[in-house]
Amino acid sequence: MMKPIFSALLCALACVPFYGLRAQQKPNWENEKVFAVNKEAPHATFMSFPDRKGALANDFAKSPYYLSLDGVWKFRKAKNPSSAPAGFEKPEFSVSDWADIKVPGNWEVEGFGVPIYVNHPYEFADRRTKLTEMDGPEPPRVPHDFNPVGCYRRDFTLPEKWSGRKVFAHFGAVNSGFYLYVNGQEVGYSQGSKLPAEFDITKFLKPGKNTMAAKIYRWTDGSYLECQDFWRISGIERSVFLYSQPQLRVRDFGVKSVLDAAYTDGLLTLNVELVNHTAKKQNFRITYELLDENGGTVKAEERKATANPGATKLEFSAEVEKVKQWNTEQPNLYTLLVTLKDKKGKTIESLSDKIGFRSVEIKRGQLLVNGVAVLLKGANLHEHDPETGHVVSEETMREDLRLMKTHNLNAVRLSHYPQPELWYELCDEYGIYVVDEANIESHGMYYGEKSLGKKESWKEAHIDRMLRMVERDKNHPSVIIWSLGNEAGNGVNFYEGYKAIKAADATGRPVQYERVHLNHHIFVFDWNSDIIVPQYPGPDYLEWYGQHKTDRPYIASEYAHSMGNSTGNFQDYWDVIERYPNLQGGFIWDWVDQALWKTDKRGRYLAYGGDFGENMPSDGNFVLNGVINADRSIQPALHEVKKAYEYINFKSTDLRYGYVQVENIYDFVNLKEFDFKAFVKADGKVIKTIDLPELDIEPHMGKAVRVDLKGITPEPGTEYFLTLEARTKKPWNVLPKGHLLAHEQMKLPLEKKATAQLPAGNALKVKDGKKELTIGNAETKVVFDKQTGQMLALSAKGVEYLEKNGGPTPDFWRAPVDNDFGNHMAKKAARWKKATEAQTLESFASKTLDNGQVEVTAEYSLPETQARLRVRYTVAGTGAVKVENTLTAGEADPDMPRFGMSLRVPAQYDNITYFGRGPWENYRDRNVAAFVDLFEKKAEDFYEAYARPQENGYRTAVRWTAALNAKGDGLLAIATSERTNRRNIIRMTGDNEAYWPVYGKEKYLGMTAMPYLSEDFEGKKHTVDVKKRPFVRLNLDYGQRGVGGTDSWWAEPMRKYQIKNNRKLSYGFILVPMKGADRKSLLKTSKLLWPEQADTAL
Repeated sequence: MMKPIFSALLCALACVPFYGLRAQQKPNWENEKVFAVNKEAPHATFMSFPDRKGALANDFAKSPYYLSLDGVWKFRKAKNPSSAPAGFEKPEFSVSDWADIKVPGNWEVEGFGVPIYVNHPYEFADRRTKLTEMDGPEPPRVPHDFNPVGCYRRDFTLPEKWSGRKVFAHFGAVNSGFYLYVNGQEVGYSQGSKLPAEFDITKFLKPGKNTMAAKIYRWTDGSYLECQDFWRISGIERSVFLYSQPQLRVRDFGVKSVLDAAYTDGLLTLNVELVNHTAKKQNFRITYELLDENGGTVKAEERKATANPGATKLEFSAEVEKVKQWNTEQPNLYTLLVTLKDKKGKTIESLSDKIGFRSVEIKRGQLLVNGVAVLLKGANLHEHDPETGHVVSEETMREDLRLMKTHNLNAVRLSHYPQPELWYELCDEYGIYVVDEANIESHGMYYGEKSLGKKESWKEAHIDRMLRMVERDKNHPSVIIWSLGNEAGNGVNFYEGYKAIKAADATGRPVQYERVHLNHHIFVFDWNSDIIVPQYPGPDYLEWYGQHKTDRPYIASEYAHSMGNSTGNFQDYWDVIERYPNLQGGFIWDWVDQALWKTDKRGRYLAYGGDFGENMPSDGNFVLNGVINADRSIQPALHEVKKAYEYINFKSTDLRYGYVQVENIYDFVNLKEFDFKAFVKADGKVIKTIDLPELDIEPHMGKAVRVDLKGITPEPGTEYFLTLEARTKKPWNVLPKGHLLAHEQMKLPLEKKATAQLPAGNALKVKDGKKELTIGNAETKVVFDKQTGQMLALSAKGVEYLEKNGGPTPDFWRAPVDNDFGNHMAKKAARWKKATEAQTLESFASKTLDNGQVEVTAEYSLPETQARLRVRYTVAGTGAVKVENTLTAGEADPDMPRFGMSLRVPAQYDNITYFGRGPWENYRDRNVAAFVDLFEKKAEDFYEAYARPQENGYRTAVRWTAALNAKGDGLLAIATSERTNRRNIIRMTGDNEAYWPVYGKEKYLGMTAMPYLSEDFEGKKHTVDVKKRPFVRLNLDYGQRGVGGTDSWWAEPMRKYQIKNNRKLSYGFILVPMKGADRKSLLKTSKLLWPEQADTAL
């Protein structure tokens, strides 16, 4: 039911524009008081059908009272309002020579103008580029000289059966503002680009052929409230259609379907608003039916009443015992059918909607859904498609939701505007919690006294956007929170908006706003937000807030800024969130990269800000922040998100005896609904499978489970890993049977030291030339450059294993990831790039050891640093080479992006096998989801094609790796330095809060292998700029610093994920030439120790 405050507001707004226009002589599109002329009041989404059957199917397109106007329109773009063709709206005006344009569509994406991306400046008032005559924002003024106007025209035929009925035009979304014309007559005007604009066009129509026209302004005063971080593009962005209703019709209906105090029974309140457009009273009957999923009637009531001319409101109520609740895990829906009949019982119109019973409230400082404190595992979502801009198809929406559900997301914040109506229906169906956000962001005015949130002349414009959202979306169970907007300051307009939403929403949903912080550091927040929803707190700040509990829940409206190769320390966030009851999750920024496809002479690629037109306002690739790519392919970060968002925790208690704690993090589902399995792998091969019993564990409870690990006899040098999995027993919503819900890997405390050694080979001879040092025998040859200390060549048994001059060289650099630019790593650590490009050889020496091996030592000073590096090579008679690196950095040296070595092998050695974390790209602060296993990949497949090229393709915790050709010839690299894998120390449960080092000491490297150099990703703008090399680059590293994941403008990776320079760093590896190798021989060789004695053989 439409609330009195909203009715009063609409009445007031209907009067304001005309007085304001006469007083100020402003055009509508430059007057903050005018945002609707002759526009219909908002209402819930529904369609009129002539009978019950059609209404239950609820396919709008199959209603005889629906006429789609999507498709091809005639189009002409004018430079500015004054140059728009006069009279084009008249049917007699010829548009035969106009271009065709698709509706819905953004005209810039369709080839009529330039898409512009900026984050928070107003692109039409950007001082940097002088795109328009404006030198800065001056609300409500917008440009006059350059302000493109899109002129749209099309004809349609009015269905004969619509005669005598009311006819309405529905424009789903138009950016930014528009006038509507029918048959040459002006119908009305609308602003607010992300909600429907509907007009009663009955009196403008004629039988048969009619002409519709729209004049759309790229920028209006409404643009000041739409300063969001997305593409600034224009046009008709959502569907256009006509619909008709009878003279006595249902105008709106509101559903309050909540739970009783015991959260057991459902309480239904239905408010229906009718409008009688005739001058006479009309007697009628109205019926509602509540149907279950099988079509059975749960509740029903028919009532007789009389409608006077104008509005009539009725209210129904019912109690549904033991109702099937709606929540994200069990999105049970009922069908509500409303049928309007005449006094004789003949159907006038029928309509339906899906509803769900659920309660949302805040108690004791926590957000509760159906009485349960929930965790929102969410992401922010912009309306984006790489082909069509802001026009998103149902197919793409469903794919987004499928990906969300399969990766454990349960919530979405609609940033920063309402989505199309279909999105909410799908969220109801799939079970996704929605934060519905008003289309308000005036970021470019910032948050001080110039903020439009503080300007009372803008109050009606703010509240109109809020309440139109509420009235349209009020019946959706998925909508659990209203948001007042984003980054628009705080003040009277948001105070009044908060109160208006509270008065309008009968269900009492919480209302949030992210800009209410008065002082973050002492936890002082303004009153007009029921939830504290900050942006970009780090894990440390979350910990602090968790310890200083307030009376409001704390849910990050934006966190884990996922720009490019990012989303590090994500598990750290959730380690904190799950520790404190007042921390209830957050929304990743953001879900999908907002890139657009572009084709030029270089090829087809995903483009971003600044790629369309010269000297355009642009914030570059800051629009690429998704955990999936624009084409909906998955980025590696999404796997980490899925792992951290899992609803089942497996914790080691004492693996010596097989004890594991299983915890149910679901809010409504018992774990007995799922299948559990455990298996043990040795060197990547399953050696034992354990089917676990049914686990009857209620939500928010845990149970100790013993896994039978008997019968495993450790083999020398072999690592044993226990993996536990939970999978669906049967299809569950969008999840298929057997879908992996949660899993964990734990290293078993089973160890037997390896003692066998690599073959020593025959005696070596040293040839000390003027420029080169050659070490070899009849079977092998290793060559060093005496001027650089670099290994130049490595051959054995006639096979050359290195690309020419491709031996290991020190590497302290990486192509900066986007977060590196934000925290200025590229500038602060630039000396390490120079140290990678050139080192000063201070000494070079060789000696033959007692065991016949030859040791070569190169010592370097590194330019512009206080660091010294010692590289020691030990050559065995087989051609195997042990490499040991020791770095001593100075106190004044910055932290390193990388500490490692890079070498090049021939292009045919592109079959990469490794034993480490995978299968996808991972970094030291983003590797929890990447389990240790044996993987085989092509070198090309290590490349992750981020839309802006940057460091990519890394692997951590690599015990060994091999680069082989098709015959099995190539190099095997074995880690030799023992280190503590701190990332995988898991806390025990129990009274003592002890720690059990599940992984403990390990030998491992950081590694990548691909046919590109690191420099190939640096300074490049797009994937088409990256060219494949005729060799494979292999990095064997101590490690890289983390990619970071708090924000992309100042935050460093967490300190524990940086490479600290306040201590001596050492690591090493063995290079073993392999011939005719396969998986078995690689595994066998990887366990062999360096031959310490000349007479030690395999």
